[in-house]
Amino acid sequence: MKFLTPARMVAVSFAAAIGLGTLLVRLPGFASAGSLSWTDALFMATSAICVTGLTVVDLSREVTHQGQWIMLALIQIGGLGIMTFSVFFLVIARRRPSLRDQFSLGYAPHQRGGMVRWARLLGFVFLMTLSFELVGAVLLSGQMRGMVPAGAEWFYALFHAVSAFCNAGFSLFPDSLSRFGRNLPVMGTMMGLIFCGGIGFMVIEEIRAWGFARWRGRPIRLSLHSRVCLSWSLGLVAVGVAAVWALERSNLLLGMPGWEQGLRALFLSVTSRTAGFNTLPTGDLTNATLQVVMLLMFIGGCPGSTAGGIKVTTFAVIGALIRAQMNGAESASMFQRRIPRETVARALAIFAVAFVLVNAVVLGFQVFEQSGIPHRLASGNFLDLSFEIFSALGTVGLSTGMTAGLSDLGKLWITLLMFCGRIGPLTLALALVEARRRRAHYEYTEEVIDVG
Repeated sequence: MKFLTPARMVAVSFAAAIGLGTLLVRLPGFASAGSLSWTDALFMATSAICVTGLTVVDLSREVTHQGQWIMLALIQIGGLGIMTFSVFFLVIARRRPSLRDQFSLGYAPHQRGGMVRWARLLGFVFLMTLSFELVGAVLLSGQMRGMVPAGAEWFYALFHAVSAFCNAGFSLFPDSLSRFGRNLPVMGTMMGLIFCGGIGFMVIEEIRAWGFARWRGRPIRLSLHSRVCLSWSLGLVAVGVAAVWALERSNLLLGMPGWEQGLRALFLSVTSRTAGFNTLPTGDLTNATLQVVMLLMFIGGCPGSTAGGIKVTTFAVIGALIRAQMNGAESASMFQRRIPRETVARALAIFAVAFVLVNAVVLGFQVFEQSGIPHRLASGNFLDLSFEIFSALGTVGLSTGMTAGLSDLGKLWITLLMFCGRIGPLTLALALVEARRRRAHYEYTEEVIDVG
């Protein structure tokens, strides 16, 4: 079993779940118009398992109630994370996971007192997920009464609660959540679920332990990981709100009351990094706003969460490195703590892989989807295609409306990108080379090279 390293277990588990999901989506009872093609079925299954939210069929109109239940199940599997099942395999085998295993699986020993017990972690992940989703469904059900078919309030509420906490972005309404853009309870519940699902299981566990410690009068300090996740996530939300409001106040926000402008800008900022719901039509946003949303999608959420992207911590570490270099410091630091060189190198590797991947796919799309079309005749498609690619890589699900119009080859490109974005560029690389990787027992002679 040496071939099944932790990183490869993640990739294989996701691939197996997507394969099973494709067969389920291909069932005749899934779509109201008959069976989907294999390409469309693979696309929908990958989007659900990878909790992305991009669709080639309208869930509200073209998918049966049975098909909606199938999508809900696939979203839940993806949200819990096949990584969780990989941890389960390690526990069953009574194998003590190494530090490399933890990082390969997306977890790390951030808590005081050493490594978290894996069995306890599994139980907490399941319990926490179900608790958040059930509470969210209860809060949403009352608000959806009268907005959905009679007797379907609980299903709609549960579907959207699961989709929000898993950061999937799938909606049973043809306009996503636009009809609830002025509904504070619905917007607040959805944003709370999205944010909690995007900060990571380990951060929520540490916040829980911190709260109990303070209640007992024995306060503990949050780890650097949790402080970075929380501070940078809130900071990115604030920057996103300011940018969206400034760029859209003379466009889509024009004529709305001030409180509604703020609410819709806040929702777009929160959903852009992880979820993919929308209360403003994405295709009608200004080019500047789309670029801001693309940056937020590229960054994504936190490690060990249901979100995609390069992760907030990766972006924060790179920011700390840039600040250190500009100040002449020898090492990067945050919150008066030095960041290990290995962590900095890993952050740079993740950023580089994601940057190369997204640019390679953008180029591929221009070659195969826009072949032979002059720029002046396809000027708007470049941004649309780029936006679609960033959305797939960040497993966000926002789209300007061109997903269903992609060719079969284009859909396969997006499918691959959703897969890579969910399991992580570095984990994908580890899955391919880790088994044959050998640590060298020597180092080459050092020599300086000029950069910049």
